[in-house]
Amino acid sequence: MRIALCTDYFYPSIGGVQSHVAGLASELERRGHEVAILARQVRVDLLNGFLLTSQSRKKVIYVEPIFPLPIILVPPKPAKIREVISRGRFDIVHAHHAFTPTSLLSISSAEKLRVPSKLTNHTIFLASDVKHVWVPTSYILYPYRRYINKASLITAVSMAAAKFIEHFVKGKEIIVVPNGVDVERFTLIARKTISLLERPTILYVGRLVYRKGLHVLVRAMPLVLKEIPDAQLLIVGEGYMDSLLRMLIKSLNLEESVKMLGFIPDEKLPELYALSHLFVLPSLYCESFGVTLLEAMASGRPIVASNVGGIPEIVEDGVTGLLFRRGDVQDLADKIIKVLNDNKLAQMLAFNARKLVKERYSWTVIASKMEDLYEKTLNNRVQNEAWS
Repeated sequence: MRIALCTDYFYPSIGGVQSHVAGLASELERRGHEVAILARQVRVDLLNGFLLTSQSRKKVIYVEPIFPLPIILVPPKPAKIREVISRGRFDIVHAHHAFTPTSLLSISSAEKLRVPSKLTNHTIFLASDVKHVWVPTSYILYPYRRYINKASLITAVSMAAAKFIEHFVKGKEIIVVPNGVDVERFTLIARKTISLLERPTILYVGRLVYRKGLHVLVRAMPLVLKEIPDAQLLIVGEGYMDSLLRMLIKSLNLEESVKMLGFIPDEKLPELYALSHLFVLPSLYCESFGVTLLEAMASGRPIVASNVGGIPEIVEDGVTGLLFRRGDVQDLADKIIKVLNDNKLAQMLAFNARKLVKERYSWTVIASKMEDLYEKTLNNRVQNEAWS
């Protein structure tokens, strides 16, 4: 098949959607499909052509925004999107993210060109499961509702994301197809790593934004250090909370125990996971999935994560990780201490997590499900055209 993966979020920016699109493209290409990634141009110096990633060489078509502003809500040129889809002669258009302009305009263009389309919802918002709030809101935000319903098929990365997008959808089944991970890429590095860092090391990887709860994790560190004085926290990522977190670290006298590493290239992350003793995801809200959880699980690292959004769908408390109460500094510290002080527990959580991620979340498994859904969408279109 000729497949277009359409997204507002792609490299050089980083995040869960980018990781999903890149990983899916790699596996689909490996299976013999022809894949192009259509993305909104976010930097003037990025031109149409090929982008070399750590996974494969993919064709990425960057579409200019209607105004040269680095704001995600500024849409790309609709005529250009339609031109790209028409010229590509795609069998299916797969849009990623239900509330961004490139995805929605791609679905609209596909409908006009009579190309089957699929939409994957990657996100949730506050009070995402409150029907009496979001159903009326979906009609207030009618343009979103209208464009979302143009998709031939809708999927979501988690049950939490599926329940949220249901508020905007009329008469369509929402199918859950989770995020994936290149299990071997992380597992092989973990096997090659001779030893962990000398100090008990806690790792966070992700954006430095309020909803990720980094301030809760930093505030938990003094409690952890009382029990494990040589423990250290490594924070990987960038975001608007950077300076605030640095001030918090300084105010708590944690400069020797908390290190902010900034941006780390994707190809270096497997080694960092493998060197750590524990991965923590302290999200406060709007966490539909958490791709970094899969990366940590594939690396054989035990996990402590907050009990919010789609996280409990991945992390089974006491089996593949430990869950703590959202925003609860003491509970988070207790769970971290429990894992770092109990090697048997840590090994059990890591073993179960790696087994689960290989069986359920490897890109081989996820891409196979996507192929089946693409074929189903194409077959439905052929049948509908035959009846008409």
